Amino acid sequence: MADDAPPGGDGDGNGDDHAAFGQLRAQLGWPAGRSIPVAELPRWLRVVGELAARRGASDLAMLADEAVRDPDSPDRLYDLGYALIDAGAPAIAATVLWRCLALVGESEEVVCELVSALESALAYEDALGVLAEYPALRARSFLCRYLYAFNAAMTGRLDLTREALGSLAPDAEEAETMAGTIAAIVARADHVAGVCPLDARDLRGWHYVLSGGLLAHMSPYGYDEPMHGRYAWLADSLGHVATGLERLARLVRPLDLPCIYAPPGRDHEIVARAASIRLGLPIAPWPAIGVPAPGLVVLYDLAQLPPADVPRLLARRPEQILFAHASPWTTDSPIAPDLTTLLYQTLVAPWGESLGVDPDTREVRTTPPDERPAAAIAAELAAHPGLDATDTACDAPAAWAALVARAWPPAPGLRARLWAGGPVPSNRFG
Repeated sequence: MADDAPPGGDGDGNGDDHAAFGQLRAQLGWPAGRSIPVAELPRWLRVVGELAARRGASDLAMLADEAVRDPDSPDRLYDLGYALIDAGAPAIAATVLWRCLALVGESEEVVCELVSALESALAYEDALGVLAEYPALRARSFLCRYLYAFNAAMTGRLDLTREALGSLAPDAEEAETMAGTIAAIVARADHVAGVCPLDARDLRGWHYVLSGGLLAHMSPYGYDEPMHGRYAWLADSLGHVATGLERLARLVRPLDLPCIYAPPGRDHEIVARAASIRLGLPIAPWPAIGVPAPGLVVLYDLAQLPPADVPRLLARRPEQILFAHASPWTTDSPIAPDLTTLLYQTLVAPWGESLGVDPDTREVRTTPPDERPAAAIAAELAAHPGLDATDTACDAPAAWAALVARAWPPAPGLRARLWAGGPVPSNRFG
C-alpha cells in the first residue's frame, strides 16, 4: 500500500482502528488534507464512514456515506464537517469544511464552522488567515469580526485585536458577551504592559492576558523546544502539588480568607486538606446550593470540576479565589482558575494508578493507586518540601514576582474561559 493510500480494515472489521485513524488524520487532517486532489476526496471520506461504523457512530457513518455519494454537495460536506467537530476530529473536519467553502464561496455559516474546526485543532494562524480573506464578510458579520479579533489574540497579533475591537458594537446579549471577551483581553494586555513581553516565549504573560489567571510553575522539560513551559504527559508528584500549594499560600495569606471549599471528588479533597493544613484554614462543606463564597475553592484538576458546579463559579465573588493545581491546555475549559500550578495535556495523579519500572526485572508494570485515607495523603503532601531546583529551573522568580505585583489579587467579575493553546507554541501529542 502506498503511504498516501487510504487505510483499510482486515476484512472482518477487526483492523487496527487506532492506527487507521492515525493514518487518516495524517493524510486527510488539516493542513495536509488541503493537498488532496478533489477527485480523491471521496475515497478518504469512505474510510471516515468505515471507521465511524466500526466504532458504532452510525450517524457519522451515514453522513460520510452521503458525502461520498455526493462530494460536490455543500450541504453534505457541511453536515459531515459539523459532525466531525462534535466527534472530536476537528482537523479532519477542517479539510471537509475547506472543500465546502471552495464550493459555496463567501458564506458566513461555512466560514464560521471552518474557523471553529481550526480553533479546536489549535490552528489559530490558519483560522485568522481564513477570516482575513473575507473583509466584506467581516464588514457585515459581527460574529466574523469577533472571530477575527479573537484569533488575532490567540496568535499574538494584539494590534489586529485592538483594531477589530472598535468595530464590535454589540446589538444583542450574546454579542455583548463576545465583545466583552475581546475588551477584557485588551484590558489585561494593557494592565501588564511593561511587565510582560508578550512574545512567543511568554507563556505566563499570555496565560494571564487570555484567561485572567496566573500560572505558578513552568515545566523545564523541553522548555526551549518544543514545550515552552507546558507539560505534555505528566506523572504528577507530591513535589509538584506541594510547590503549587506553597505559591498559593503566599498569595492568599494576605487576603485573610475565612475557609476552604472543595467540590466533590477524592483528588480535590486531598489537595484541599493539604491546603487547610498549610494555611490553617477550616474546610467548609461544599454547598448543596448557592455559591461557595467567600473563601478559597481548591481543585486538583480543573478538568475534574463537575459540570453542574461550573455555573456557580462563573462569577468571581468578593473574597473568593479559585485555585486548580492542574489545568488542561489542549482543550478549552469553561472557566479559568484564578491561579493554577501547571498546564498539562495528560495527567496522572500522584496517588493514582500509574506505570512504573520494576527495579528487579526492569519490566514496565502497573503501580496500584494509593488507597490510604485522603487525610493521610494530605498530611504527607502538606509536609512535602516541594520540587527541587532542577524542576523549578524555568520558573523565573523575578518575572513571577513582577506579574503577581501587577495582576494579583483578581478583582470580582466574570471569570474568562481557559482557551486551549495560544501564541506560545507547544507540541501536542496523540
